[in-house]
Amino acid sequence: MGIAKPVLYFYTNMPTPYQLDFFGALKHYFDLTVVYFTDRESDRQWELASTGDGYRTIVLKNGWLAGLVQKFKPSFHFAKGIKKNVADAQADFIIINGTYWSPNVIYSLNMAARKEIRVAFWSEPVFPVNSKLKKWVKSLLLGPVKKHADMLLAIGEKAEECYRWYGFSKPIHNIPYNIDTGLFKEANLDPAVLDDLRNTYKSNGELIFLSSGSLIHRKGMDLIINAFKVLDPGINARLLIIGDGQEKAALQELAAGNGRIHFLGFQDKHIIPYWFNLCEVFVFASRYDGWALVINEAMASGKAIICANSVGAAYNSLVDGKNALIVESEDVAGFATAMHELLINKALRDHLGKEAFITGEGISSESMAKKLYDIYQLGK
Repeated sequence: MGIAKPVLYFYTNMPTPYQLDFFGALKHYFDLTVVYFTDRESDRQWELASTGDGYRTIVLKNGWLAGLVQKFKPSFHFAKGIKKNVADAQADFIIINGTYWSPNVIYSLNMAARKEIRVAFWSEPVFPVNSKLKKWVKSLLLGPVKKHADMLLAIGEKAEECYRWYGFSKPIHNIPYNIDTGLFKEANLDPAVLDDLRNTYKSNGELIFLSSGSLIHRKGMDLIINAFKVLDPGINARLLIIGDGQEKAALQELAAGNGRIHFLGFQDKHIIPYWFNLCEVFVFASRYDGWALVINEAMASGKAIICANSVGAAYNSLVDGKNALIVESEDVAGFATAMHELLINKALRDHLGKEAFITGEGISSESMAKKLYDIYQLGK
């Protein structure tokens, strides 16, 4: 008879690509139950199953109050059954992820503390504000996290820094967003699918720049398009853009007349690795991202990366000139220079891609699940 796994309840907003690989790894170390606050939020396009493979899942339903607030804040969740769910949970360890001032999060933290179950809050950065009054308000809203969470699981070094700035004094462990890196290895892909993409986009040996993200202002796709347009029109390269969003028409107009820029639209999770293996360079110019899982995907594919310095994953895992080229946010000329350098310098592309791959393996889902299990064991 094997040793029983510790029982982990993981509370989170909804099924997302940011977490499913992590859950798949955690189930090997914990007897895992994932509790989703809802099956889907209104501003997301993902169509992901809310049932786990090898772990239990529970999907709660929001009440009428949450329905009203979600018109303005989709990540707000208030389920009638949240208190009972936590009260009934026979857990050794609870992890809570979500909007820190959302009722579901507050109730989960409070009930876990009352039951004397060790509880961790897993969070992206809550960035500093520019006035004492705003800092006081945010500190007040963060009160339940600071009071009831036994530890913070920080999604990157920026998250750790900002929580310290807001007065979180308990242990903090860096557990960034992560992926199953094996899914992005070319050896694990269908060669026929990859060949079809190569025949379509690389029939003349074109070098592929890829970017991926919602087509909204924050993601900076306009910066990448403008940078690509600066490059010599005679270059043998294409820019492929994955994603959809409210700025799609404006971005297509910005790219109008340039036949080397292609909008691929929203892509399902299973096809994403093919696009990353198709490209030579991944470019990400987000004006702000608490993490950005696309950087993990580029690292797992062993691709050269150009990234804005305003991205949490870059701050945490990328070093300019070692495993990526880092560009100041909003610097179109800087992105164009980096793209030109990687276009003409294969040796640099290969070096950055190799180093990025090594970095990505260190924050894979398997690595982070093992790290979390070790954290749990140390606190027993």
